[in-house]
Amino acid sequence: MPTSTLTTKGQTTVPKEVRDALALEPGDKLSWQFHGGRVAITTDRPFLLDFEGFIKNSSGDVVAEIAEARKRRGRV
Repeated sequence: MPTSTLTTKGQTTVPKEVRDALALEPGDKLSWQFHGGRVAITTDRPFLLDFEGFIKNSSGDVVAEIAEARKRRGRV
């Protein structure tokens, strides 16, 4: 489990494993959600499926269409 330390200024570093898993880049915004005594940290990026219907001539499977487009562009 990745850990980090809180500084006297209330700052911390997001562990590399977490940055990699969430594909975080400098300038990305994070959301903090409280659930009882726990906190969930997520990105503020739009959820992929929120874009359903934005692709012309869509088959309805947005995830598959984006995967296919990435393959065509060599970005697997």
